[in-house]
Amino acid sequence: MEFTSFGDVQEYLDAIPKFQTASSSAADFNLQKFTDFCAEIGNPQDAFPSIHVGGTNGKGSCCKILSTIYREAGYNVGVYSSPHILTFNERFNINGNCISDEDLLLFFQCYHHLIEEHRLTYFEISTAIAFWWFANSEIDIGIIEVGLGGRLDATNVVRPLVSVITSVALDHTDLLGDTLEQIAREKAGIIKEDRPVVLGKIQEEAEAVIMEVAEDQGSTVYSVEELSPRITKKRKLQLQINGHRKVYDIPPMAPVQAINMAISYRVVALLSSYFDVSEVSLRKALRELPSISARFEKLGEDLNWYFDGGHNREAIQALKEAVDSVGAVEESILVLSLMRDKVNNEVMNEFSEFKNIYYYTLNTKRAAPFEDIAKWLPQVMKFPTHLHEQRRLLKVFKSELVIFAGSFYFYATVRDWIQELD
Repeated sequence: MEFTSFGDVQEYLDAIPKFQTASSSAADFNLQKFTDFCAEIGNPQDAFPSIHVGGTNGKGSCCKILSTIYREAGYNVGVYSSPHILTFNERFNINGNCISDEDLLLFFQCYHHLIEEHRLTYFEISTAIAFWWFANSEIDIGIIEVGLGGRLDATNVVRPLVSVITSVALDHTDLLGDTLEQIAREKAGIIKEDRPVVLGKIQEEAEAVIMEVAEDQGSTVYSVEELSPRITKKRKLQLQINGHRKVYDIPPMAPVQAINMAISYRVVALLSSYFDVSEVSLRKALRELPSISARFEKLGEDLNWYFDGGHNREAIQALKEAVDSVGAVEESILVLSLMRDKVNNEVMNEFSEFKNIYYYTLNTKRAAPFEDIAKWLPQVMKFPTHLHEQRRLLKVFKSELVIFAGSFYFYATVRDWIQELD
C-alpha cells in the first residue's frame, strides 16, 4: 500500500498481528531477517551508545528512572519501551516527547517496501522505528527495553555499553521455558562480550545461569543486592555504598522501586567515564522522579486508587507489598483484568489474598473470561459492562482503597472510567 497520511500508518499497523491479541503467533524469533533489515537501512542501532534493559519485572521502571537521571544531567535521551498503554507513539520518546505522526509517516514512506520484503512483525517494525528515529535525532544515549526474553528479541541487535537484567520470574513460559533456569538463559542472551551487566534481585538458581553466560562472554557482573536498597517510611531511598549509608529523597514509591533505583544508580556509576552525572543532578532526578505509568500509579489526587500491571507471581507479591504501604490488602478492593495465558495456579493464589474482588473481561480474544477466574477465586464478582452501572459502582468506590490490576492493556479502560466519573 501507499502511505500518504498517518491514517495509512494506523491502518497498516492495525492489520498486523499483535502480541496483545495474538500472543505467541505474533512473534517471530528469528534475528537474522531483522538484522538484515537493519543493515539495509544503515544499521541505525550503531549510531548511538545504548543501555539494554531486560528482565521479567521492573525493566520499564528502570528505563524511566535512568532517562530521568540522564535528562537532568543535560543529555539528550531516547527511550524505547513496550507495550504502549494508550498510543503507539508512546513507545518512542526523546527527552519526554513522543515521536510525531509526521516522523512515523516518513519512516513508512521510506521503508515500507523493505518491511514487506523482510516480512517484519509488529514488534520488529516498532524496534526499527526506534533505532531510525534515535539515529536521525542524534541522541546522546538510547535506553532500550527488551520486548520479550532477550536472546532472540529484536532489540538484541544493539551492542550496549551495559546490559541490565532486573529480575527473573516465571512468565511467558510457553515461549521462554517453564523453569527459572531456562528463562534466565533467555534473559542472559543480552549480555555482550566484554560489556558489563548489572543484576537486580535474582534467585540463586537463575543467577547461576546468568553468571555462567557472563563468564563465557568475559562480562563483569555487578549485583545491586550488595547496595542493600530500601525505601523508608519517610520516603527516603537508602543505599550502602562502600560501607557507608547514602540517603536520597524520593517521591512516594512502591517498595519494589528501591531495587530499580539501585540498578539505575549502579548503571550511572559504571558509565560515569562516558556520561558524567553530578551528585547534585542525581539527587534532583531521584527527588523529582515522575510517576511511572501503570506501575502502582496513583490515579488522581483525591482518589485512593492505584493501577498496577502486575500479572506474574513476583510482580503480584510486589503489588501486595505496595498496597500494604498505603493500606491493607484484606481491606482493599481489587478490580482485576487478565489475559487468558496469565491465569494459572501461582498467579491466582497470589490474588486470592484480596477479599473484595471484581473482574472485568477486556474486549479481546486473548482476555480471560469471568468463568475462568471464578474457578480460582470463588469470591469474585463481575464488574458491570454497562456504562451507567460502572459509573454507579465507581462512585461507591470513591472513598475506598481500590487497586486496578492485571494486564497493562487494562490501563486505557480504567483511564476512560475515571474520565467518565469526572
